[in-house]
Amino acid sequence: MFSLKLTKLRARLYFPRYSLPYWLGNKFRGGFGSVLVRAICGYTRPRCGSCASSDECLYYVVYEKEKQKIGKSQPPRPIVFIPPFFGKKEYGRGEIEIEINIFGNYFIFLPHLIYGLRFLGKLGLNAESKYEVVSIYDAFSRKEIYDGFRVNADSLTTVDLGEIRPLESRSIQVNFHTPLEAHPPLDAETLLKMIRRRLILFVNEYGSGTVPDFRISAEKIEEEWRWHELVHRSRRGGRRKFHGITGYVKYEINDADENAMRLFKIGELIGAGAKASFGFGFFRISVL
Repeated sequence: MFSLKLTKLRARLYFPRYSLPYWLGNKFRGGFGSVLVRAICGYTRPRCGSCASSDECLYYVVYEKEKQKIGKSQPPRPIVFIPPFFGKKEYGRGEIEIEINIFGNYFIFLPHLIYGLRFLGKLGLNAESKYEVVSIYDAFSRKEIYDGFRVNADSLTTVDLGEIRPLESRSIQVNFHTPLEAHPPLDAETLLKMIRRRLILFVNEYGSGTVPDFRISAEKIEEEWRWHELVHRSRRGGRRKFHGITGYVKYEINDADENAMRLFKIGELIGAGAKASFGFGFFRISVL
């Protein structure tokens, strides 16, 4: 079996006014990196590849590290921002809540995370969208971690994904609230493979053990999807287009082993498919 620690936070952000784009995943990923490097790096021109402190640097691990511990591609990042997905331009004022997944022991960087979120809020997601961090609370215990002034790290709850209890219901609806990089139709086996693949990458990098395979036989009852074209710009990669779907799918599960039903529950926490660091592939399950 495997072991992988997960800490999940929810941050309440107050915007006196906002003018937000179709998609926020790249805003938090890129914006947090730009303020984090300024906050923690003492060099005027950072050169992460030749820095003796890179392995202990949160910015390097989250943004610059190129190779996985197992494999040759970029590793999954230990801190994942999951902002709401609007699917349209959004204007207004008030609070917006984002989720933050922290894997392994990277919860020790909680002060850096809070400072980076506050710094990003002062600069704004854009010129019309500055915010204040009202509070941050633990998604599992619902206890407050940060009240806008003080940090209470003792209220953090960390769960081991290897000990998650399996889903019990056999008639379910999977509702994707952030884009999934996939092509419909989406059968249950394909979805679980996408969850398992994401889980394996995180376990290899921040956990231990082996993620077991699964067995499932399920009927797809109904599905409805909306297609999204998402534009990402970065200094390193330039302009790129991502494609994803949001919507829902209903399954009637005829036969499944414990590993399959556990993957459904893990997927609700870590999502499915590629581009986890952009907040892709997150869903909630409702019982039919």
